[in-house]
Amino acid sequence: MASIFKPRREPRVLLFLAIQAIQLSCSDSSVAAATYSNRTTGSMPPVHCLPDQASALLRLKRSFTVTDESVCTLGSWRAGTDCCRWEGVHCGGANGRVTSLDLGECGLLSPALDPAVFSLTSLRHLNLAWNDFSGSELPGSGFERLPELTHLNLSTSSFDGHIPVGIGGLANLVSLDLSTSFYVVEDLDDYTAYATSSDPSLWLVEPNIASLVANLSNLRELNLDRIDLYDNGGEWCSAFANSTTPQLKVLSLRHCNLGGPVCGSLSSLPSLTVIDLQYNYLYGPIPEFLADLPSLSVLRLTQNHLQGHFPVRIFNNRNLTALDIRYNFKVSGSLPDFSPDSSLVNLAVSSTNFSGPVPSSVGNLTSLNMLGVAATDFTQELPSSIGMLTSLNWLEGRYLYLDPTWFYLIAQITSSHPSHFILVLS
Repeated sequence: MASIFKPRREPRVLLFLAIQAIQLSCSDSSVAAATYSNRTTGSMPPVHCLPDQASALLRLKRSFTVTDESVCTLGSWRAGTDCCRWEGVHCGGANGRVTSLDLGECGLLSPALDPAVFSLTSLRHLNLAWNDFSGSELPGSGFERLPELTHLNLSTSSFDGHIPVGIGGLANLVSLDLSTSFYVVEDLDDYTAYATSSDPSLWLVEPNIASLVANLSNLRELNLDRIDLYDNGGEWCSAFANSTTPQLKVLSLRHCNLGGPVCGSLSSLPSLTVIDLQYNYLYGPIPEFLADLPSLSVLRLTQNHLQGHFPVRIFNNRNLTALDIRYNFKVSGSLPDFSPDSSLVNLAVSSTNFSGPVPSSVGNLTSLNMLGVAATDFTQELPSSIGMLTSLNWLEGRYLYLDPTWFYLIAQITSSHPSHFILVLS
């Protein structure tokens, strides 16, 4: 291995014996230096965690109960052993401090989040998702002691109450996920019922989303699904004004009791790739500026109270892979002629006021997996070109538009994946 030090220039005039001595000495030193270099860079000695780090983790372990549903047992978390080698623990650098704690999806039970976690002040990644914290509130203080956090995931962990102010001060956060997973159990024209994997009475609450994100200038992913944002009123959208989160790529605020319009503040976030605002109470038009977000890949606005004409230019975004505006009954529009260059994988405009024909160019969407065209004002039967969509596995249409020959086309589609095709007729 080459030395990282520059060779020292020696005097040209030296006694022969001195030169020999120096050469022998340098030869021995080179071997020693090479040996030392290999030991220090080629095989670094293992980093052992500091005693205070192990102590904090053991306190955290004592707060958990392993149940029949637990995936992790934390059996490797034993006093007297190196905590940097424990399950879910990673130490960075050479100082023996814990930089990552990943207990996501462990299914552990705890009466509350133990403050011991805040003693791990070098944490950059903290994932406690899909554990059960018994409806407890997140600690009101402590998160401010984790200033190096870049990734925080507390999703679907049965927390209740307000989001601590300290989370909004974590200026290095790149990804923040405080969501609660939910699913739709009944979806009718005028009624939607939801269920969660935890107690449905538990809600995290954030009355001031502007305050939460004001200092998160490095944030790229924000997932607050099923966080109660009702008290923000129509001002929720202005929280993103003045580019407080200029690098934001993913914005997911599903089932958050949001009201008001989709405001122009989102136009100041040119990096957005995902906008998911499903199952809220948003009203007003779907804004034209969404067509000008160059990186937008996913736009989901299902089950709101949006209205007006859908901007046809949004269809022209070649990066768009998913568009879902179902159950916005007052949104009108028509489907365009689709280019073979389209990247659409999911397209759903059912239960809207869309009208006109379903164009035969829908057959150009060769990557399409999901197609929802059950809008009452589509004026003719579905085109035979749908038979070309061999990747299609979910189709929603109106029964009155299906003639006998069309079922032959369905058979063509399903021949490639017969057990994975869903046909919904309304």
